[in-house]
Amino acid sequence: MKPTFGSPQEIDARLAAAESAELIKLTPISKNLGVEVEGVDLKQKLSSEHIAVIYDALIRHKLLIFKKIGLNHEQQVRFTYELSGASPNIGAPTIGHTVFGHVDKYPEIFSVYQGETSKPRNMERYEATAATHPWTGYHCDITACVNPPSIGMLRGEIIPQGAGDTNFGNLAAAYETLDQDTKEQLATLQAEHEYKFGKTKGSEAGDSIATRKMVSHHPLVTVHPDTGEKILYNSPAFLKFVVGMNDDDSTALLHKIWEHSVEYTVRHVWDEGDLVVWDERSTTHRAPTDIYSSGTERQLYRTTLVGKELKGIDGRLSEIVQGEPMLSCEEELASKMHIGRTGTSLTGNSFGVSFPEPS
Repeated sequence: MKPTFGSPQEIDARLAAAESAELIKLTPISKNLGVEVEGVDLKQKLSSEHIAVIYDALIRHKLLIFKKIGLNHEQQVRFTYELSGASPNIGAPTIGHTVFGHVDKYPEIFSVYQGETSKPRNMERYEATAATHPWTGYHCDITACVNPPSIGMLRGEIIPQGAGDTNFGNLAAAYETLDQDTKEQLATLQAEHEYKFGKTKGSEAGDSIATRKMVSHHPLVTVHPDTGEKILYNSPAFLKFVVGMNDDDSTALLHKIWEHSVEYTVRHVWDEGDLVVWDERSTTHRAPTDIYSSGTERQLYRTTLVGKELKGIDGRLSEIVQGEPMLSCEEELASKMHIGRTGTSLTGNSFGVSFPEPS
C-alpha cells in the first residue's frame, strides 16, 4: 500500500518547513509519542495550510497536545469538521457516542464525566480480575465497529488535582519492536472485537449496549493508510479473542502483545482548557483507575471522526460480524438509529440530562 502522505522523512521535511515559516511550533513530550502544539489559534477558522500541517503533525507524532487553549463546544465542533477534510482516509464527525449518545444541542460531542458520588458506566472493567494487569482499560475507541474512528479528541473542562490523567500508547512502535517470529505469527491473524464490559447485564450501560450490538473482526497487524506504517492494532478493553485459535493460545498471545504494547506509552497530565488530539488508527489510550476512586470531579468532552475498514498487511479488510458500520453524525441523526440520549453530564452520570454551554 502506497502511503497517501508520503514517507516519515517526507512528512518530517514538510513539518520542518512549516516550523521555519512559523506556521506551527512542535515540542516533543516523549520519545514514545506526542508533541505539544503552539502557534495555531483553534478559536479561529483555520486555513487549509494550517489544517494540512496539523494533520501532518498528527499522523507523524500520533498525539497532539494543545495546552490551556480553552475552546468551547462550538469551537471544538468546528475544528473537528475542519480536520475531517485533511485526508481522504478520514470521514466526517461521528455522533458523540455510537452507544451512549451526545450532549444537548451538540450531537457531535460526547460528555465524559466522573462525579464525586457517581459511578462511571465502564467501572466494571476495573472490578474484574483483569484489573491486575498493566494493560487493563487500554482501548482504541469503538473498535467493535467495522470502521472505528480515525481520529479522537478530548477537551478538559473540569480537572481534578492529582488524578484523572490519560495514558496514550504508540502501536506503531509496539509493532516495530516485536521479534521477527511474532511478526510472522501475527501477519495473517484477525481478532474479534465486541463492545461489552464485565458486569453490565441489567444495568443502564448494559441496556444501552444491547440496543446497539456491535461485533467485528480486525487484523492484528494493520497498515496505516496515510503513512504506510505497520500497526499492532490491539484494544484490550474490547478485543475478545484471536479468530481461529483455541482459548488458551489466544489468551497467551494477546497477553504477550498487550504487555509489550504498554512499554510505548506517555501520560498526559490535564490542565483546564487542554485539547488533546490522537490518531485512533495508531494509538491506544486509557484513564488511570485513580479517577474512579479519588472522589473528585472531572469533565472532558470528546469528538471523533469516522474511519474506514482497517486493512491488514496481507490485504484483508475488517469484517462485520454483527451490527452496522459507524455513520457520520448527520447520517446517524437521519437514520434514527441513535438512541437520542445526551450522555453523562455535569449533573450526574445519568442519561437525558442537558446542561448549559460552558463559558
